[in-house]
Amino acid sequence: MQINKALIWAEHKLKKIKTASLDAEILLSHALNKQKSFLYTYPEKKLTPSQFVRFDKYVSRRAENEPAAYITRHKEFYGLDFKINKYTLIPRPETEHLVEKILKNKKIKTIADIGTGSGCIAIALAKNNPGLKIYATDISAKALAVAKKNTKLHKIKNITFKKGNLLEPLKNTKLDALAANLPYLSEKTYKKNYEQLKYEPKNALLAGKDGLDCYKKLFSQINKLKYKPKYIYIELI
Repeated sequence: MQINKALIWAEHKLKKIKTASLDAEILLSHALNKQKSFLYTYPEKKLTPSQFVRFDKYVSRRAENEPAAYITRHKEFYGLDFKINKYTLIPRPETEHLVEKILKNKKIKTIADIGTGSGCIAIALAKNNPGLKIYATDISAKALAVAKKNTKLHKIKNITFKKGNLLEPLKNTKLDALAANLPYLSEKTYKKNYEQLKYEPKNALLAGKDGLDCYKKLFSQINKLKYKPKYIYIELI
C-alpha cells in the first residue's frame, strides 16, 4: 500500500475520532520512523509488509481510544519533544500558557515544579531561561525516571529532582516561585470521561470528590513553609 492510500485507509478506520487525519499522520510517521514531511514528499512510496503490520497495530490501538502519544511514546510541548509512558500524564497545549506566564516574570530566579511528571514544565522553563535554578518534585519514582531521561534528551543541567509528596522534599528550600499542574478532576468528571482518560495514570488526574484534594494539600504545605514563595502558578479548569 502506498503512503497516500495508507493515510486515507487509516482516516477511515479512525473516522469516529475528531483528530483522525492528524493521528493517521503521526502514527504512519512513527511506523516508518520518518518525519511527517516525508509522507507528503513521497506520497506514492509503498510501505513494506512489516511497516504496514506495524501501522495497522498502531491504528487499531488508536481506534480503541488509546492516545497517539502513548502509542508513539512521544509528545511535543512548548516546541520540544518529550518522552512519555503510562506513568506520566500527556502534556497538554493549555499548560504552555503556564510556562509563558512564568517566563515573563523576570523576578523569578528560583522555582519549583511540583508534580513534574514527564518534566515538561521544568524542562521548558530551563530551555528558555538557562539562568533559572529549578527544582522538580514528584511522588512517583517511575515518573521521575521519565523526567530525568527528558533532561538528558534536551541536555538540561539546571534542574534538581526530588522524590516526595508535593512540597515535602523542599520544605526548607528558599523559592521565589512555585509551578503546579496537579490532578484536579473530581470523581464525577473522571467517571464521565473515563473512556478518554483510561490510558493515563489515574493518580495524575483524580483528586478526590471535588477535584481539589491535591491543591488543598499543597496550600496547607505552603502555609507551613519557613520561606514562602512570592509567586504561585497553578493550572485549574
